[in-house]
Amino acid sequence: MPFFVAVLPPPHVMNQIQSFRQKWGYSEASPPHVTVKAPSGLTATEDWVPKIEQICRGFPAFELKLGAPATFGSTVLFNTVLCKEIITLHLLLVDAIKPSIQEQKKHYEVTDFIPHLTIVQKNSQMTDDQFLNIKRDAEHTLDEYEPFIVPSVHIFSMNMSHTYTPVLELPLRPLKKRNFFI
Repeated sequence: MPFFVAVLPPPHVMNQIQSFRQKWGYSEASPPHVTVKAPSGLTATEDWVPKIEQICRGFPAFELKLGAPATFGSTVLFNTVLCKEIITLHLLLVDAIKPSIQEQKKHYEVTDFIPHLTIVQKNSQMTDDQFLNIKRDAEHTLDEYEPFIVPSVHIFSMNMSHTYTPVLELPLRPLKKRNFFI
């Protein structure tokens, strides 16, 4: 059962991206998310879960900003992620799980890690022109997001219908409230 760890955006962002996908007749095997830790080393024995939980409990909640749409070549359209904390969390999780270098390379981890939120991945039914039209539309409709606080990450698992769903929410350490006196 493949697993990965990801941030779910707030519901209004998730709904906007899912509506955009539906508008273009695109379906994805998972809800909109930002991967923090790819499947490498996340085995079916699930002995890695306590390690991830421990890191999350000690890692402070953080602010994430989705940036302008961009592409990986001519096959993946995504929103950029503006957030250094997600890279730090990614490195901590990889260090705790210790996947092989080959697995890390296969899943674009460590120095190859580029945080992003996939909007559309080109499939066999999509022409190059369709992909370019979707990209142009995304540049006008999916480019303005307010930063949001990430209070938790989720472990995703592939289910029987070969779609990924969040199966466990792992809270991050809450941000301390500041009291301002006048």
